[in-house]
This record gives sequence, structure tokens and C-alpha cells, in this order.
Amino acid sequence: MKAVQWAQAAIFLSLGLAALLKWARLRERRQAHLALATGLFGVGQLVSAVSQTLWDTSKGEMAPRAVSITSGTITFLAMYAFLLFLGDFLPFPGWARGLAIVVTVVNIVLAAIERADIAIVGGKLVKLVVHNPIPYMWYLQYVIVYLLAVFGLLSGAFVIYGARLRGIARVRMLSIGSGFFLLFVAIGLIPRVLFGKPSSETIEDVVLAVRILALASGPLLFLGFAPPSALVRRFAQAVASGDNER
Repeated sequence: MKAVQWAQAAIFLSLGLAALLKWARLRERRQAHLALATGLFGVGQLVSAVSQTLWDTSKGEMAPRAVSITSGTITFLAMYAFLLFLGDFLPFPGWARGLAIVVTVVNIVLAAIERADIAIVGGKLVKLVVHNPIPYMWYLQYVIVYLLAVFGLLSGAFVIYGARLRGIARVRMLSIGSGFFLLFVAIGLIPRVLFGKPSSETIEDVVLAVRILALASGPLLFLGFAPPSALVRRFAQAVASGDNER
């Protein structure tokens, strides 16, 4: 599973670099937001991959507190950047933008003060002795709902937006929506591990499924955000041929 985590980090970092290079050429705000969002998301995945490589949680090893704070902060900033990118297609009212900023700040504060009191050790969910301002499971439930809301909004918005388009633009928007939908499903599986009394086999299967879904979202998002030039030319030629025939 570590290989899957590294592959996921590589895909999103590559996507962030591609968006950054495109922004350097075009200087479009949309590309700047995309580069920021995908770059942050990729860095977040990289931090997680490094953490899992250096500290084996299955043996009870825990990463330093600073690592988890950094990972959480980067993730919440990436979510906000993705919402900024969505706003380049579907403008939000002022109150919604303000709410997104407030929620992001609150999330970062919570990530800084909350400490994990559970860990997967030897394939089992183990409770740790940690004192938090609010119960950690409440915090996890909130984070899961927040991520589901963001990825669900991104998925639905891009699918609906793409359905109104044609040609390569439609393919790109639907691909982006599908990528975010896979992330939505991946987050939705996490409660199966956290709640109830899952067996070690169930935990391993769910964690693997989450990793694979997150990894599969990468190529779809890459196709939508940075489609190959050959694909763009092919669709452009197909549209031109169709117009000529009419």
C-alpha cells in the first residue's frame, strides 16, 4: 500500500507541475488556482507517503505531532484551492466565499489542537490515551463530512457543467467530475474502518480500496486538467469535420 501512496503523490505532483507550467505560459487565474490546488494536494500525499515510510503505524510507531499538523493543514488548504478553482467556472456568492475561508481557518485550527487517539496496529483499531479539547471521533466525523461535502460538490458541479458542453471540453469536465467522484467514494468508505468492530481483514480491505480509488482518480483528473495535446487535436479535427459535413 505504500507504493500506492507514493504513486498517488507522484500523479498529483505531476499534475500540479503541468498546471504551473501552463500558468507560466498563459497567466490565467484558473490555471493558478489549479496549480495551487493540485500542487498542495500532491504535497499532502507526499507528506503522508513519507510519514508511512519512516514510521510503521502497524507496529505502533507514531509520526511526530508536527507531521500530522502539517499534513492536515496542507489538505484543508488544498480543499479551499479546489473550491477557488471551481469558482472560476461557477462563481460563488460573496457569503459562500467568506464561509469557505472561515471553515478553512477553523479546520486548520482543529488540525493543530486535535491529536489522534486511535491507530491501526497489527491490523486492528487500537485506542490510545490522549486528551483532546473535543472527542477525537467527533472531529473525525466532522472531517469526513466536510471532505464528502467538498468532493461531492466538485464532482456534481463539474458533471453538470460538462453535460452542457461538447467535444473535448465536455470530456474534460466529465473526467474531472468522475475523478472527484472516486475521491468522494474513497472518503465514504473510511467510516467502515472507524466505527463498529471491523475485523483485521475488513480494515485491510477497506484501506486498500481507499488507496486504489484515490489512485484511480489521479489519471481521470489528469485527463481533465491537462489532456494530451494529441487528444485535443483529435477532438478539434472531429468537431471541424462534423461542422463541414453540416
